[in-house]
Amino acid sequence: MVLRPRTQGPGMATSRAHATRLRLYTSITLCDNGLGEDLAGQKETMTIHVRRMGAAFSLFLFLGGSLWAAQQPAPAEPGKAPVQVPNASPTAPDHAKAYYHFMLARRYKELAGVYNRTDYLERAVSEYKQAIAADPDSLFLRVELAELYWRAGRVGDAVREAEAVLKADPDYPEAHRLLARIYFHMLDTTQPDRNATKQSLGKAIEHLEVLVRLTPNDTDSWLLLGRLYRASNQPAKAEEAFRKVLKTDPESKVGLANLAELYFQQGDYSHAAEALTKIPESDMDSQLLGTLAYAYSQTRDFDKAVATYEKALGQDPDNTELRRAYADALFSNGKNAAARVELQKILKSDPDDDASYMRLAQIDRQEGRFDHARQELDKARALKPDNPEIPYEQAVLEETVGNDDKALQILQGLVKQSERPEAQYTSAEGNNRALFLERLGLLYRGQGKFAQALDAFKQILALGKSQAPRAEFLIVETLRMDRQPDKALAEAGAALQTYPQDRPLKILHATLLGESGHVDEAVEQLQTLLTKGRTDREIYISIAQVYAQAKRYGDGEQAVRKSLDMTPNTEDQEYALFVLGSIYERQKRYDLAEETFKKVLSMNPLNSSAANYLGYMLADRGVRLEESVNYIKKALVLEPNNGAYLDSLGWAYFKMNRYDLAEPHLEKAARLIQNDPTIHEHLGNLYLHMGKPAMAQGEWERALKEWPQAVSSDFDAEQAAQLQKQLEELKVRLARDRSAQK
Repeated sequence: MVLRPRTQGPGMATSRAHATRLRLYTSITLCDNGLGEDLAGQKETMTIHVRRMGAAFSLFLFLGGSLWAAQQPAPAEPGKAPVQVPNASPTAPDHAKAYYHFMLARRYKELAGVYNRTDYLERAVSEYKQAIAADPDSLFLRVELAELYWRAGRVGDAVREAEAVLKADPDYPEAHRLLARIYFHMLDTTQPDRNATKQSLGKAIEHLEVLVRLTPNDTDSWLLLGRLYRASNQPAKAEEAFRKVLKTDPESKVGLANLAELYFQQGDYSHAAEALTKIPESDMDSQLLGTLAYAYSQTRDFDKAVATYEKALGQDPDNTELRRAYADALFSNGKNAAARVELQKILKSDPDDDASYMRLAQIDRQEGRFDHARQELDKARALKPDNPEIPYEQAVLEETVGNDDKALQILQGLVKQSERPEAQYTSAEGNNRALFLERLGLLYRGQGKFAQALDAFKQILALGKSQAPRAEFLIVETLRMDRQPDKALAEAGAALQTYPQDRPLKILHATLLGESGHVDEAVEQLQTLLTKGRTDREIYISIAQVYAQAKRYGDGEQAVRKSLDMTPNTEDQEYALFVLGSIYERQKRYDLAEETFKKVLSMNPLNSSAANYLGYMLADRGVRLEESVNYIKKALVLEPNNGAYLDSLGWAYFKMNRYDLAEPHLEKAARLIQNDPTIHEHLGNLYLHMGKPAMAQGEWERALKEWPQAVSSDFDAEQAAQLQKQLEELKVRLARDRSAQK
C-alpha cells in the first residue's frame, strides 16, 4: 500500500483506455488449448450463423474468382520485379482454388470456436496451407495463417510466418500489425524473465512505429504505441503519440484519458486535469470523474475536487473508493464534519474498512480528540495489522501529544522494515520509505538534533530522482535552521543546478537570499515564477514574507493583496490573511491585525496558528488577558506539545502575575525550542520576578547569544539592546549582593 498522499487517482486503473486492445481481439479468440472460450455464451447464435453460411457457401465459391482477384496486390510496375515470397511456387496462381480453401479455412476456424474441437482447428490450418499452395504469392493468406497460429497458441509459428511476409515485403502493414499484437499480448502474460519482457516491449514498439509510418491516420495504432512508450519510460514520445490521436479526434475519450494518465505518472496534475476536462461531459463516467477530482485535489483546488467527486458519486453512489476520496477532499478543504459523515456512511456499509478508521483518527487528532484517535487507530490495526500506514499515523499522534520517544521508536522501526536489499525499491516502496524518513528527520529536527535529521534526509536522496528534490529541500531547510545560512544557500544553489525546474527549491533559494540581505534579488527570482495562473497566489505570499522579513511592510502588504485579489473564494484566503495579519501586527496596527486573525478563525476554527498569534498579541500588550489565555488554550488543545504555543501561554500567565502557572509552561517551551531568544527572555523575566536573579541572568545571556543567529526572529536589535542593558544592571545588582554577603 502506498501511503497518502497517493500519486494515483481513484479509478484511474479502471478508466484507462483499452479500446485498442479490445479491437485487437474482435476476431474469434482461442484459448491456450486451441479452443474458443470467448464465444461460449454465443454458441447457439453462432451455430445458426454457420448453418446459414453453409447454405450460401456455393454462392461464395461461384463469386470467388472475381472477389479474390479484387483483394490481391496490384501487378508489379513495368520494370519492377514482383514480390517474391520465400518457397513460393513458380507456377501461375489458381485464385479460384485459393479462395475455395480460404473459405473452408474460415469456416473451420469458426466451427472450432463454436464447438470447442481441436480437429476443426487443424483442418483450418490445413485449408490455409492449401490456399497458400494455390496462390503462393498471397501475403494476405500468409498473414491470415499467422493470425490463426497465434490464436491457437502457436506463437512461434505465428511469428515465423509473419516475419516471412516481411521478408517479402518489409512494408506490409498487416504483418506489422499482427506482430505488434503478438508482442503486446506477450506483455500481458506472465514473463518472469525481465529481459524477455523488455524485448517483447521493444519489438512491439518497433512494429508499431513502422505501422504508423505506413498508416499515419491509424489512431488505434498511435494509441497503443503511446501506451507502450509510456510503459518504456519515454514520456515525450508517448505524449506525441497521444496528440496524434487527438489531432484526428480532439475529443477522443481514450486519447485524452491516456494523455491524462501520462501526466499523472509525471506528477503534472494541472495538465492531467486540463486533458480530462476536454472530454465531453456526456462521456465522463464515474471513474474518469474520480480521476479528474483527484487531479484537482493534487493541485489543491479542493472546491472543484469536492464538486467533481459529488458528480462521480451521483453516477456511482455505492463506490466506496470514490466516497473515501470524497471524504479526503472534504477533510483537505477543512470540512471535517462533512468528511466525518461520509466516513461513517462507509463504515455503516462496511464496518471492516480500515482506511476509514484511519481517516477518522486523523480528523480526531486534528481536532484534539486524541483518545478517540487512538481507539480508531487500534481498530484499523486490528483489521490490517500489516498496513504500514497505521503505525505511521500512530507515530504522528504520539509526536503531537509530546510522546517523542514513542514516536521515534515507531518511525525507526518503519524505516528499518522498509529497507530493501541492494536498495532495490518499487515505486510504492520508495514512496513509503521516503515518507518514513522525512517524518523521522522532522522529529529529530524538532528536537534540535540536526545531524540526525540531515542523515535521515540524505537517505531519501538514495531513492532516486522522484524523491531527491524533496530531500534537497529538507536538507537546505535543516541547514538554515541549524544556523548555517551560507551553507544552506550554497546547497540550494547546487540542488537547483540538478533540478532547475523544481518550484519549492526555487522559492526556498529566494527566501534564503532575502534573509541574507539580498531582498530585491530574492523578489526578482520569485517574480520569474509568476505564470498568471493559480500558482501565482503562493508566489505573492512568498514575496510578502521576504519583504516582511526585511521590515518592508508596505511592499509585503501589497504583495499579499495581490494574492487575495487572485483568490475570489474566501475559503482559499486563509493563509494569505494570516500573513497579512502578521504584517499588521509587526507594524503595531493591532486593531487591523486582530480583525484579520479573527477572520481567519471564522474560516477555520481549527487554525491553531491564528489562535495562538491572536492570544500572544493580546498577552504581549497586557490587554484582555483572560481572552488571551482562552485563545492560546484552544491552540494547545490542537497541538499540546508546540513550544511556541506553550511560551505564549506562559507569557500570558506572567502578565497576569500568575507565576506559578507561567513557570511550567515557559520551562517546557525552553526545553522544546532551545534556540529561540524570545522564549529565553520570557523565562528570564519570570525567574527575576520569582526572586531567582541568577537563573534570570543565565536565561538572558542565552537569549542574547542566540539572537544574532536566530532564523526569522522577531527579537530585533532594539529589543536586544534593551535586554543587554537589563542584563548589565542585573549583573551589577548580583555583584553588589555578593559583596554585601561577604
